[in-house]
Amino acid sequence: MSLSTVTGQRSGLGARAVVRRDSLAAIGGLVFAAALLAQNIIRASGPGFDAAPGQVVDYFLHHRAAALVPLGMFPVEMIALFAFVAGVWTKADSEQGKWWASMGALGTATIAALFAFVNIIEIVLTAKAGQLASSPTVVQALWAVRGAAFGLDLAAIAVALIGLSHAAASRQVAPAWLTIAAWPASAALLVAATFTVALTNGGPWIAVGLAGFIVWLTFLITASLSLLRNRPIP
Repeated sequence: MSLSTVTGQRSGLGARAVVRRDSLAAIGGLVFAAALLAQNIIRASGPGFDAAPGQVVDYFLHHRAAALVPLGMFPVEMIALFAFVAGVWTKADSEQGKWWASMGALGTATIAALFAFVNIIEIVLTAKAGQLASSPTVVQALWAVRGAAFGLDLAAIAVALIGLSHAAASRQVAPAWLTIAAWPASAALLVAATFTVALTNGGPWIAVGLAGFIVWLTFLITASLSLLRNRPIP
């Protein structure tokens, strides 16, 4: 077997490995986007940030499916998100691209940590709602901490969106217009996160972050489809 044949075989194996890696990252991104959308739709029926302790307890006591389904989805979401981010990070082949990808990865890690905290509180409320019914101050404190973690998570999404969109665009995995849209979207998310105290008390700031969330979701889907097709976006 000649050296050129061996080299060709290795190149072919390397190319197939890249395609498999990109496909896994794409599937991860699409699964995360779908789960994120479903989770937000389900949670929309839940108590608001300023809900009274009685409302919170009533929800977790009498809406078990709506409480349990998002909690069960969380581990899958995190695995899917990390697979997507790893795919974008490995695509970066320049120093600048790696810098943006690293920034996005750090934002993603913070998303995971803060949203894990949100889920931990909901797990406690779901598991112990009956016992906590007689302790409204405890429920109120838990719900306020949940709101605070949720609000700060918006800032982490802003960092992830800016970093990952620029890293993906540098390798034509995402269109250039998304890097432009990412700046005002991230600004909206950061403004909402800045007013986390007001958000926790039921302020309207979550609506400000909604624009940023839509761009984040658009980026996830667009970049994932690009990775899945294995075609650069001009």
